[in-house]
Amino acid sequence: MIARKNLLKKYLISVVITSIAMTNVAQGAPKTVSVKPLKVFSQSSSAEAIVANSKAIFTYENIMGLSADIKVRAFDFAGTEIWSKTVDSGLDELATAMTIDSQGTLWLVGNIAIAPQPESATAATEALNPDGIEVENIQSLRADMKNISVWQINATGEVIGQSSIATVALIDAISVSSSGLSILASRENEPFLITFSQGKFSKELKLGTAKTKLSAITRSSDGTTYIFGSSSETLGGKKLVGRVDGILIKAAKTGSITSVVRSSAPKAIRDWQSTTSSLFATGSVKSGTTVESAITKFNSSFVPSWTTRISSTGRTLASSGANGSFYAILEPTSAIKGVTGFKAVKGQLAVLQFDSKGLLISAFTSAELTSAIASTYSNTAGLFLLTVDGKIWQVSNN
Repeated sequence: MIARKNLLKKYLISVVITSIAMTNVAQGAPKTVSVKPLKVFSQSSSAEAIVANSKAIFTYENIMGLSADIKVRAFDFAGTEIWSKTVDSGLDELATAMTIDSQGTLWLVGNIAIAPQPESATAATEALNPDGIEVENIQSLRADMKNISVWQINATGEVIGQSSIATVALIDAISVSSSGLSILASRENEPFLITFSQGKFSKELKLGTAKTKLSAITRSSDGTTYIFGSSSETLGGKKLVGRVDGILIKAAKTGSITSVVRSSAPKAIRDWQSTTSSLFATGSVKSGTTVESAITKFNSSFVPSWTTRISSTGRTLASSGANGSFYAILEPTSAIKGVTGFKAVKGQLAVLQFDSKGLLISAFTSAELTSAIASTYSNTAGLFLLTVDGKIWQVSNN
């Protein structure tokens, strides 16, 4: 889940190591496709994130009133609201990531304020104010957002669980499976992984220092967590190859790192930014003045099954698709090989669909499709994109 830190920052005070070269894997002859338009699912929303399953699409937004609260909504695929729920404990709370499990339970993760402690009363005497001066009643400062919180909401919009742990951090990404929840978080000086299973939080697993930036994770049914990002420091004894290396980390359910893979592109800046549950990953490669989107399908050992690059601004989202296909959402900076009817326009995104073997099978765009912040896929209704202007776009399976 992608988009989130700016609002939260207002509320917070201040192994085995493997290296592989991410070279292109041979593919079959590309198929020429014509670019198609996308459908606008919702013209205006205040959503900060979206997820979907076969029955509905879900959004959340953080709202400000007497306290900071979270508003969660469910919509059917005609765009009609099914239910709306405001998460309000009376304390300030913020969601910064959302996902949904196979049972239809929504998982929100963010931060919640510490409940203020009651002050002990002291009997007053005239000696404390001998001149009878009226003392101004000064309001105490609001509590800081010092707890990581997990909320669970069922398919009908009821909060069925809430747990928190006293840890000050920003939530970067989450992933849920039948074995539990993985939470990727960071402080100013370090990223870390924490998991939540059977109502309990694990210990923190440190993942480098501020020179390592991690942005995407996926959790498998056996509890293994796959982590994607970038690093400009030595990790596990392996030195930096480029200016910044793309980094892939595998963490076991036991809370230990079992493998680390670094991209090996000398003098390049690389970054893995987004992934699906089947390890289709997207990111950026900058070498000199050339910037490209890296689009790669990995296996569970981080060996690429296929990979391709497309000239772009670098920022790239990944999503699953129908029949084992995948979507990459990016801003191309030149013509796309194999796509007819497309012209690169500054700020305009393209949605590219690849089959399971990496062949380009569809392309979509719109003049108004700009700055996507989140994507999600429903096997019933197709791909949904949330953009910064509040629009939700749809690529139907039909």
